[in-house]
Amino acid sequence: MFKKCLLLIFFVSLSSYSQVQTVFFVEDVDTIEVITVNFCVNDEAKISEVNIIPEKSTYKNEIEIKKLINYLKGIQYYPDSKLRNNCYDSTFDFVNKKYETAKLGVSDYSKCRNFRTGNYLYDDFRFSDTKIKRGKKIQKETSKNFNEKYIISWPNPCRYELEYATVNDKKNEHLIGKSIIVEIIAILENGYVYKSKLMSYPEKIGIIVKTD
Repeated sequence: MFKKCLLLIFFVSLSSYSQVQTVFFVEDVDTIEVITVNFCVNDEAKISEVNIIPEKSTYKNEIEIKKLINYLKGIQYYPDSKLRNNCYDSTFDFVNKKYETAKLGVSDYSKCRNFRTGNYLYDDFRFSDTKIKRGKKIQKETSKNFNEKYIISWPNPCRYELEYATVNDKKNEHLIGKSIIVEIIAILENGYVYKSKLMSYPEKIGIIVKTD
């Protein structure tokens, strides 16, 4: 759920005077659209320039995009931040407002059980080559440069926990034994919308598609 390309977001969030918002709830998308920007931090540790990356963006509302740019330009990092004098790419999610408080009820439990096992993909360009293989007790996620294994458990039919069992990056070894809490909040035709949370990192909302 939380891949290398999200580590920058987490680093940015923990390096600022307040957490950087990465999820915005709007009413003009069906599920989730994204905006990817390249932002530059000046010597004063402030974001001084923000440019949209069109080929990595799907959200088109110019008013909301302008709000995002103004928001980012108002961010002040710690004076000694290592982010100073460099530029970075970061992706922001624009999620349909109905998912902000969405929660499945008992009547949906049987539908959630369909996702206990199988093969899946993330509906997200950031993880487009990541394959998910879910068994009754183990979930594996692999891509060209990524290979992690989790112990999966289901406290209830629409909520599961992924405990880190193995990681391929030594920098993430501190996550072994820690769990990502995932809640299925909406059922789609070929998958589901989820909310996931890992420790103090920002909550993530995404879509997983079942491929078999």
